[in-house]
Amino acid sequence: MKRKAIALFMAAVTVMGLLAGCGSQPAATQEEASGQTDAAEPAQEADGKESEGEMATTDGSGGEKVTIQYYSWSEGDYLQEMVDAFNAASSNVAVEMTQVSSDEYDDKLMTMLAGSNDIDVFNMRSGSLLSNLATSGNLADITQMISDSGMDVSIYGTGYAETAIDNKFYGLPYRASAYGLFYNKKLFDAKGVSYPDNLTWEEYANLAAQLTEGEGNDRIYGGYIPDWNNCPYITIQRNSNLADDDLSALKEWWEMENRLYNTDNSHMSFTDMKSTGTDGINFFCTGKCYMYPGGEWSISDVMTMLKNDPSISDSFELGIATVPQPEGVTDPVTIGGVSTFIGINASSEKQEAAFEFISYMAGKEAAKYIAAAGAIPAYIDDEITSVFEEAIGVAGAANILGPSKISETLFIPEYTELQSVEIEERELYLIGEQSLEDALKNFEDRRLEVMNR
Repeated sequence: MKRKAIALFMAAVTVMGLLAGCGSQPAATQEEASGQTDAAEPAQEADGKESEGEMATTDGSGGEKVTIQYYSWSEGDYLQEMVDAFNAASSNVAVEMTQVSSDEYDDKLMTMLAGSNDIDVFNMRSGSLLSNLATSGNLADITQMISDSGMDVSIYGTGYAETAIDNKFYGLPYRASAYGLFYNKKLFDAKGVSYPDNLTWEEYANLAAQLTEGEGNDRIYGGYIPDWNNCPYITIQRNSNLADDDLSALKEWWEMENRLYNTDNSHMSFTDMKSTGTDGINFFCTGKCYMYPGGEWSISDVMTMLKNDPSISDSFELGIATVPQPEGVTDPVTIGGVSTFIGINASSEKQEAAFEFISYMAGKEAAKYIAAAGAIPAYIDDEITSVFEEAIGVAGAANILGPSKISETLFIPEYTELQSVEIEERELYLIGEQSLEDALKNFEDRRLEVMNR
């Protein structure tokens, strides 16, 4: 019922937008940068002077632009390229971007939003953060702006509708995620073993155990799942989540992890990963493991490794397969969908200018830069898929873009804390500090406390 309601809501929003935008080019699907659309005229004071901070630059022909302040974490060169392209194309808006180190960004953002800081637009790396900031009143409601612009938000899939709070939208997605199974073709070739293809998790575990060999520093593992990769794959693939009353799908995933890490020893154990601080991508690219389940960011990480040290390609070639599936699942499903968002500070006095920018960031022109960097944009069509495949230079992109996607996150304010509780209890189980039964019971009890606050 929930999925059906979401689909009906998405259809209603799309129809509203198309009706409102009749006769104009939809902002999310336009071929040119958003600067080609109309934006609000610069605000003026009663005496004809400019509002403080409103004007900062010209468009090259003497016209003045509204300057907006944009904050993000350090996300790669493509983000600056997107901003530069927007600034070059827009006759109305100039964007000044500040990038904060990734590990400091969330705390920095909260501090800035709590004070009187000059911040108009900012990025959010999860739906949970978007939900929290919308609920706390820090994000502007952009529902009417979406409708007035004629934007077709159906391009983002049903996952975007799930971000709505009381049928209102508070951000636009510009990046998406999709999990896959990455593997080293050259290791498989040397072993004379066929490449993994459409595996179940049981088959994946058996293959990983078969491939694992050696001892100590010479050990080559069948697979590697980093300790920071907290995605409960099977749980999500069975259409469950951490708020589900039925914990059987969570139990199934924890048991699988315990088998991989501890029983079969086909993956480096949690204890060893914690004590050695092993870098997963380096481990994978340098031939220490055959397979590496992970998100699409793994592709760009691999590309960076190969760029920095071309000699790695002597013993490494990337392959991409569909992420393993739970037993009994007939249609492949992966974890993913819209994952990274951009929104407008509710306190910003430049809402229309800010919306022109965020609609560009969530549109096709910006998507080309993201795809060209080997990342997955929220806006995907055949052309963007081609750009992505050309960028990564690896056959098999359809194996992560093709399967239906289920979000790793529930868009409720409590979900971030539920994820933290799950991580803590699961880790204690995986390092042998508590039994599976105790871990599940403790998680259930702590979850109840979180949900009842």
